[in-house]
Amino acid sequence: MQPPEEKPIYKRVWFWVVIAVVAILAFAVTAGSDIKLTISAPKIETAGISQQLNKMKKTPKDPETPANPNPDDHQAALAKAQDYSEILHKSKQGIYDELTSEDKYTPEAAQYAIDHLKADYNANALAEAKHYQKRMHMSKRGIYDELTSEDKFTPEAAQYAVDNLKADDNAAAHARAKYCLEIRHESKEGIYYDLTTEDKFTPNVAQHAVDNLKADYNATALAAAKDYKKYTNMSPAEIRHQLASQYGGKFTPEEAAYAVQHLNQ
Repeated sequence: MQPPEEKPIYKRVWFWVVIAVVAILAFAVTAGSDIKLTISAPKIETAGISQQLNKMKKTPKDPETPANPNPDDHQAALAKAQDYSEILHKSKQGIYDELTSEDKYTPEAAQYAIDHLKADYNANALAEAKHYQKRMHMSKRGIYDELTSEDKFTPEAAQYAVDNLKADDNAAAHARAKYCLEIRHESKEGIYYDLTTEDKFTPNVAQHAVDNLKADYNATALAAAKDYKKYTNMSPAEIRHQLASQYGGKFTPEEAAYAVQHLNQ
C-alpha cells in the first residue's frame, strides 16, 4: 500500500489561516500609523485669576452691618429720652444733645431714640414757658428767646408756648421788679433798666411795674451800701459814687448821700 501523496503547502488550510492573520496584523499596523492621537492640555487663563486674587488681597470683604448692632443700647437711649421729655420737658434737639454729650450714647442710638420717641414738643415748650413765668417771672419775649436759644425748641413750638400762657406780662414784671428791689437792692431806675434790657419787658409794662412798687429807695440804697462795705474795700466816698453812678446803682444823689450818712448806724 502506497503512502498518501502530500498536498502542496499552499493547499493546506493552516497556511491560509496564517496568511490571513499576518494580513490583518499588517493592516492594523499600517492603519495605526496613520491615526494621530492628539491630547493637548487645556489652556488656563492665569491673568484673570491673578487679577481676582489681587483684588481679594487689596479689598477685603466688608462685614455685613446688622440692622440694629446694639439693641440694648438703643432701648436704653429711648428710655432716657422718655425721661427727658416727660420729666424735664426738653425739646427734640435738647434731648439729642443730652443723649450724645451728657449720657455718651452714640449718634446712632440717640437718633434711634428720637425717631421712636412719642413726644408732644409743643406741650413740652408750654411746660417750660410756665416754669419760666412762674419761677423766674420772665416776660413773654424773654421766654420765647430762652426757649429757642437755650432750650433749642423750634420757633413754632416756642410761639405756641407763648401764645398759650394765661398770665400776662404785667404780673410777671411786677414780681420781677419786687425781686430786684428786695433781693438785689436796686434803685428805681436800675429796676426799670433791668426789666427792659435783661428781662425784655416792654417799656410800658416795665414802667407800670416800677410805678406800682411800694418802695423806700433811701432804705434800699442803704442796704446796697452795706453790701458794698461787706464785700469790698471801698471807702464811704467810693460807695457814694458807686451808688449814684449810671454804670453802678443808678440811685439819685440824695439817696446815695442818705445811704453813706447812715452806713455806720
